[in-house]
Amino acid sequence: MTPVSEPQLTNPDEVYEAIRGLKVRKAPDPNGIMNRALKHLPKRAVSLLSHIFNAVFHTHHFPQTLKHARVISILKPWKDMALPPFFGPLVSLTRLVNYLKEILLAGILHLVRERGLMRDEQFGFTPKHSTSLQLARLAESITRNFGEKRLTGAVCLDVAKAFDTVWLDGFL
Repeated sequence: MTPVSEPQLTNPDEVYEAIRGLKVRKAPDPNGIMNRALKHLPKRAVSLLSHIFNAVFHTHHFPQTLKHARVISILKPWKDMALPPFFGPLVSLTRLVNYLKEILLAGILHLVRERGLMRDEQFGFTPKHSTSLQLARLAESITRNFGEKRLTGAVCLDVAKAFDTVWLDGFL
């Protein structure tokens, strides 16, 4: 496909919506860009961002400059400051990366729902499917099965540190 005939994976309206949803009082990104400034971008700049995002999607190349982040260690509540595992990282990516992630996720979820590929039991990345709702469904199932004298099994997976030792270059 030529660049002209390739489908556009995002458009200026989607980029504008991502920017419009920003909270003004957030800290600047690693490049020093404030949300307040981004909310005042002219239409031409938003259109150019849309072209950049589409180029990233089509070329499968993520620019090196967008891979930079500011990492700040924050002490977890009620933990000992002398022990490194009790510090959690707070990662601040450039705003452009966050828009790109939002737009890409929205597009993927739209296609998945449109094609009926997501089961109702899927709660991750699903609107109106909170953790507490999933727990309520599990409790209801256990209670119902208990009354019917049927067994209930549950598998819980904790992936809190799943990517701590991953070879990131190979993974990406």
